[in-house]
Amino acid sequence: MSDLNAMLFSEKDNNTKDLLNRGLYPIIGSSRAISRVRDQVGFSANMSFPIFISGEIGTEKYSVAKTIHNKRGLEKKPFTHVCSNMHDVESYKKILEKSIENSQGGTLYLSEVDLLPDDLKDYLISFFVEEKVSHQLFKNDINLLISCTNSLISNNSSPQYIASIFGCSVPHLEIQIPPLRERKEDLQAHVNYILQNILLSRRLSLDSDAMDLFLSYHWPENLDQLQRVLYLLASYCEHNITLEDVAALNLFEKEKEEPDVIELILSQDMEHFKHVHPGLKKALAYIGENFKEDITVSSLSNVACTSASHLSFLFRNHLGLSFKSILVQVRVRYAKKLIETSPQMKITDISLQAGFGDLSHFEKMFKRYVGCTPRQYRQKLRLDKKISITV
Repeated sequence: MSDLNAMLFSEKDNNTKDLLNRGLYPIIGSSRAISRVRDQVGFSANMSFPIFISGEIGTEKYSVAKTIHNKRGLEKKPFTHVCSNMHDVESYKKILEKSIENSQGGTLYLSEVDLLPDDLKDYLISFFVEEKVSHQLFKNDINLLISCTNSLISNNSSPQYIASIFGCSVPHLEIQIPPLRERKEDLQAHVNYILQNILLSRRLSLDSDAMDLFLSYHWPENLDQLQRVLYLLASYCEHNITLEDVAALNLFEKEKEEPDVIELILSQDMEHFKHVHPGLKKALAYIGENFKEDITVSSLSNVACTSASHLSFLFRNHLGLSFKSILVQVRVRYAKKLIETSPQMKITDISLQAGFGDLSHFEKMFKRYVGCTPRQYRQKLRLDKKISITV
């Protein structure tokens, strides 16, 4: 993985420690989606018109707002955050008026405005429609940032109500932050940052199989949920966080209707993968035909006509699993079938025929993905089907 510091969006003197001290979670990642957000933040830093920041709950909307404030050279000026957890118009009115007063020369940030009750939404629209409000913002040199959960330019039949505040009469920019499930290539960087810089644990990390499980999950609450899960894991894991540690949370079970990717590869049924990247489809077909051979991501990238790094990204982004994990699971699944169809075969021969060159590694992987050793599985098969087996 690339150096984490290279993926933090900050000036050279705003290092990770400085960001943490200022309570600012950095905009992390190398995905195209988050790169677009960084570009928009850089563009908006030189503009004074209102900025709308949209995205699901738990995405980095506050961080984007604070970063725009800082990059506009306003770090020493007030940054006033008005939350949406209010239900009384009169109280909201007083807080809003006081916030404008306190934001002189700085930034007024109204968060999650589309989550306000309907009567507060109506008040907010009327509040901004009044000319005196625009005059106050201009007179007091206040930058306005507004966040919402739904995009202003969504294709929904009910357009985002906040779009009516300014309409086309006042220039404004929307920065849309995609959910974590749409930029899973950034997940490793977030995990590392949370473990190392928030939990301050330099020795704690996720092993590759645990990370695969993280990648298979859709993270409905985005970074908020990711942080809570890592806090919990860190409370009882001393060193590496393993697959068993993560699975024990019972959060990451895949939907039952999801296809069995390993079985599809093993049976060489590529119909399910017709919409994935062509290079990934070629790679999966090749694994299904040649999993018994020695395959590396480098050799597979030649078949897929893409780079090894991009192919690794495609595996994780489309399937939520690494190349290595998929190859191992295909081999284990084939070995399991061999035991079922040829119970008289020696475990050593099964290991070799499934593509494992090392017996101990085969037994370890079989237990990981089946839940018991090959011999235990064969013994269970013998008891269930009353088959006489010579060891």
